[in-house]
Amino acid sequence: MKICIISKFPPIQGGISAKTFWMAKGLAEAGNEVHVVTNGNCVESEYFIDDAIPTMSPNPVVHFVMPDIPWHIPYSELYIPRLLDKAIETIGDNQIDLIDTNYLIPYGIVGYFLSKITGIPYILRHGGSDVAKFLQKGVFKHLLRDVILNAAAIITDQKNREIFETINPNIYLLPRYIPDEKYFKPSFTPHEIPTFAYIGKINYYWRYKSLDKIAEIFAGIRAQHQLLFISQGKGFKDFSEFVLKCGLSTYEFRKFVHPGNMPRLLEGIDFLLCFVKDNPIKDFSNILCEALWSGVPVLTDEAMDISEYMEYIAITKRDQVIKLALNEFETVQGQVNHILDGWSGPSRYTNNLKYNFSRYINANLEIYSGV
Repeated sequence: MKICIISKFPPIQGGISAKTFWMAKGLAEAGNEVHVVTNGNCVESEYFIDDAIPTMSPNPVVHFVMPDIPWHIPYSELYIPRLLDKAIETIGDNQIDLIDTNYLIPYGIVGYFLSKITGIPYILRHGGSDVAKFLQKGVFKHLLRDVILNAAAIITDQKNREIFETINPNIYLLPRYIPDEKYFKPSFTPHEIPTFAYIGKINYYWRYKSLDKIAEIFAGIRAQHQLLFISQGKGFKDFSEFVLKCGLSTYEFRKFVHPGNMPRLLEGIDFLLCFVKDNPIKDFSNILCEALWSGVPVLTDEAMDISEYMEYIAITKRDQVIKLALNEFETVQGQVNHILDGWSGPSRYTNNLKYNFSRYINANLEIYSGV
């Protein structure tokens, strides 16, 4: 089968780009010809990944949109026509059988127009923020209704099923993301200092991700440790100034890595910090999923619903996921100090997978064949 995926894709950073990277790779390894059309080469500088791209085979093929467009009135980034133009070219050159899209805006809209132009069916997928910020609030409701209505299939999860099913009954339920266990597996790089890491965007609303609390908690930790912020974003300058003011001393800022290099990054981390308490959109986290598959301990908060992940992986030790009461700083600092006191070197948890990557790829292919 020849598949055209319209999505975020490296060098752009984000949950879906990682998901698309691994899925496109898995579909290609299963014998399909995969073409990815993306505007990842035009992402804002704050989110651009300046990292060595892992060696990839010629399949999947990545098609980047026109990087520069004439200045025009009224000015916009013109992502939809840029993606459309490149996708029409790709489809015409490669006799594509199926269009698969990620995120309602702009990629789902592009898939809708592509299908109208070419007659090729399209599959619609979504993230969390596009549902919360657009669909549930009625933003672009007439356009998005048509995008949903005309999809040959909609891939979603149980939590979001109803909002799509009222418009289009062609619903298929799949896990939001399944890491490839050939790469995301318990493994570590030997090191002598315990390492904590936050991995994700630092946007204008960085307090929603409890980054202020992370800085304040670790400002009071005196035991030897390393704290990494593997982050970029429009709020980076503001947050870095906050870090200086709160007295945090043992920390390091690092830039995003390519999704293909994430397994290697996780090998050097002892604890992932992933807090959702203050985030108004408590969506599925690809990073947390990858950490669990890799056996990395996770520090989170009481608002985290770990059951969504445990549908696909059996966490064998309860202390792999430690929930902290973030507003009780002294208690949390005591818990972190206790963790550091008991640290004797890097280690990994071994978990039992309930749903592997091959099954995930095959489930997608079954949907493709039924369209």
